[in-house]
Amino acid sequence: MKNQMIFQRYEFKYLMDFRQLQAVLAAMAPHMVPDEYSHSSIRNLYLDTPDYRLIRRSLEKPVYKEKLRVRSYGQAGEHDPVFVELKKKRLSVVLNRSSKNGQ
Repeated sequence: MKNQMIFQRYEFKYLMDFRQLQAVLAAMAPHMVPDEYSHSSIRNLYLDTPDYRLIRRSLEKPVYKEKLRVRSYGQAGEHDPVFVELKKKRLSVVLNRSSKNGQ
């Protein structure tokens, strides 16, 4: 797998109401500019076992969990890149292994 990439990041998620969202967006606006992907869509397909073992394990909130997904940026045609990713999460650290289709 010549084009394999590995990403490591921390992932924190917060639930906000509409008022909080508007306040965060207003505070960020002077410091943000749209990038080249600002109007693209990301399409994910998560894969699991026939008995849904991965999602059931994930919902148990274990110390370590994995997810397998196929991702494309926009609607993928026959010759467009599609990525197969294995997401591993241990505590709050996310490791992402990504391989482009055909590589």
